[in-house]
Amino acid sequence: MARRDPMKLKTTNVPLELYDFARKWLTLLSLAIMLVLFLINAPFGRFAGNNHKRGRHPVGLFNSSWFLVDGIRSWIVMEMVAPLTFIYALFKSPLSFYKVPLPDAFSPQGVLIILFLIHYLNRALINPLRTPSRSTSHIIVPLAGIIFNLANGYIMGSYLSSPYGRIYLGGQYAFDRTSFRVGVLLWVVGFVGNVAHDEILLQLRKRAAERKAKDEKEAEDDDSKNKDKQGTVAKKAAAGEYYGIPSGLLYEFISYPNYFCEWIEWTGFALAAAPFPIPIDATSVSTFQSSILSALRTIVSPWTWKNALVTPPYAFAPTLPPPWVFVLAEIALMLPRAYKGHVWYKERFGERYPKGRKAVIPFVF
Repeated sequence: MARRDPMKLKTTNVPLELYDFARKWLTLLSLAIMLVLFLINAPFGRFAGNNHKRGRHPVGLFNSSWFLVDGIRSWIVMEMVAPLTFIYALFKSPLSFYKVPLPDAFSPQGVLIILFLIHYLNRALINPLRTPSRSTSHIIVPLAGIIFNLANGYIMGSYLSSPYGRIYLGGQYAFDRTSFRVGVLLWVVGFVGNVAHDEILLQLRKRAAERKAKDEKEAEDDDSKNKDKQGTVAKKAAAGEYYGIPSGLLYEFISYPNYFCEWIEWTGFALAAAPFPIPIDATSVSTFQSSILSALRTIVSPWTWKNALVTPPYAFAPTLPPPWVFVLAEIALMLPRAYKGHVWYKERFGERYPKGRKAVIPFVF
């Protein structure tokens, strides 16, 4: 069922319907893909066909070298889609019925826009360009990432430039709101933590690259009488990636602190940018517990998910704004990766891997 645009002589509003469609299916597909990723490793990094522990990915399609792409270049292309789409949506303001000016840089909207772009400046350009090497990836991974970033960039930019976003984040009132201040603080803590733990990985990769270069040099310097043997050694030294056990900061407690910090970062962003999607009554301990239990019962109910699938996009989860969609989608897609990577670390390094280290949430999971 198409919605009519009450302000224009059109039967439908395509940008608005695209926003509704992207918001609904980004949420539902992320949750569905999460279940798949607990069963099948996404074919990039250490789980790409040529880096898999058995030398081949269990899914035959992911083993063809024809579909492997450079890890750094594909990452940059994939991640640049998000800020570019975000900026496009900000300028177009598809949820507005008239052209609106861009927000002032020092307004609450402007602050959040800058935070979003800072994150992707680091994620899409600074970090990958400083990385000495990154494992190859099956082309399906960057293609899926491009689709995700198109949808997410569009709904995030649309929301922040929308009438609702301008009202919720309008004026000094938003700056005075506790949720805005706490949210921005959480974003800063998460971003700094993300960068700090990525730096640990970066130094580990640099040492691995130096070790790999050294091994290849030693293979090339073997006795010329053993040319055949030398060629074999050189080939082995050049194959795959070199891995080590990261340590320091939250790596002492979890295998993927960069994921954990990113979740903190975007939870803070969502807290600052939009109201919490679940009504919580915090007037007393008993009412707080009751509202939490009620929300959980609704979420796990089969009827909720059945209705979510058949509900028209414009009526889907009306209290779930894009910043919280992003948080939900990020956790859903990164959680299985963290769990599988944690298992891989333990299998790869055996007794050398810290036994008390969890996967992605300190002391919990």
